[in-house]
Amino acid sequence: MNIAFYPYWAAKTLLSLINVIYIMVITSFIYGQTGSVLLAAMFPFIQMITRITAGFTMPMLVNRIVFSRLMISIPIAKTIIMTGIAISFTHLTSNMPLLYISIIILSFLDGWESPLLSTLTPRLVQGEDLVKANSLLSFSSHTVIIVGYAVTGFAVMNWGAPQTFWAATSLSWAVLIFMISFGSLTKDITEQPEKSAATRNVLREGWWILWNNPTLRLITLIDIALGLAGSIWIGALTLAFVKEALGQGEGWWGLMNSSYSVGSILGGILALALVKRIQKHLIASMTIGSLLLSLLTIFYGLNSLPWVSLVLCVLISLTHQVHNKAQQTALQNSVPVESLSKVYAVHSVLISTVMCISTVVFGLIADQLDIRWVYLIGGALFITSAICSLSLIRVHRGQQPAKYTKNK
Repeated sequence: MNIAFYPYWAAKTLLSLINVIYIMVITSFIYGQTGSVLLAAMFPFIQMITRITAGFTMPMLVNRIVFSRLMISIPIAKTIIMTGIAISFTHLTSNMPLLYISIIILSFLDGWESPLLSTLTPRLVQGEDLVKANSLLSFSSHTVIIVGYAVTGFAVMNWGAPQTFWAATSLSWAVLIFMISFGSLTKDITEQPEKSAATRNVLREGWWILWNNPTLRLITLIDIALGLAGSIWIGALTLAFVKEALGQGEGWWGLMNSSYSVGSILGGILALALVKRIQKHLIASMTIGSLLLSLLTIFYGLNSLPWVSLVLCVLISLTHQVHNKAQQTALQNSVPVESLSKVYAVHSVLISTVMCISTVVFGLIADQLDIRWVYLIGGALFITSAICSLSLIRVHRGQQPAKYTKNK
């Protein structure tokens, strides 16, 4: 595997840990200072909306600035802002608007950085190693997320939010060092920006590629179905299921969240063990994964035994991880690497928008009907993704991979 993959892997893993600390500290700080659930809930809402906006502007940014410069300048900007927040944390009590402005800027930078980082994996790793690389990245990220939630909660209670935030800031400097090291090893894989392209064409290029690439279009439809179905696992809905369908309390809700995280780790290990088979049978892995997710989710929605729900959470999460590795690899293989950043930006906008809408819709279904219907509908959406996966077989048989150029 390319030696540059290792600092990249370290940086992505640390970014997952930083994100956990950042979310928990800022949420607890806003709620503790204001006592308002609404103001605390505005934090993830601002993040989501800002990242969607950043996704729309991402193609223009890539078209104007050298890729390697973006990969260094964005982490530098994020690290400086994080350091500024850490230094002034105790003074933000009387100046909450300044904190929200910092959140907006950081969310914009995250919205630009995330698709850029996603494009680096297929640039660094090819062939059978691509599934392995995706599995390693997912496994390490889920591991530090589980550890991060446990340790950060303890740290905030015992040391306070300001001191805990300094941990995230220190890790941001470590990420910056890894990204600089990575940049020095990958000068030969970065492309030059094309400043001559019209802004309108640049902004719509990712959408044009998505619509005119049959494989990518189907994979995106699968992701939309999975994004809709994925909303059924948000905290409010799972808590409602635990109380209404299982007759348990918050303690059991915590156990179910933990079991889902355990399944994610086991799924990452299984994907690593089956890396060659997944790479050889990407579409079959996606189809079987979707069908299994559908059956398990429907069974979960109909079940009333708490211990069975724990087992099902592990199996659902495990299956989702293996399915996700196959799908992610299929997407990366369907687009030339020089176009991946624009495609990922469009992809991020679509999925984030779908999840925003579906969260509200499923919340209304849970209130008006029965919480079980949420999971039964989720199971049906997984069947839709399986049908789209089967359609990919026909597309691959009838079409050779095409080369896509810009829509001038």
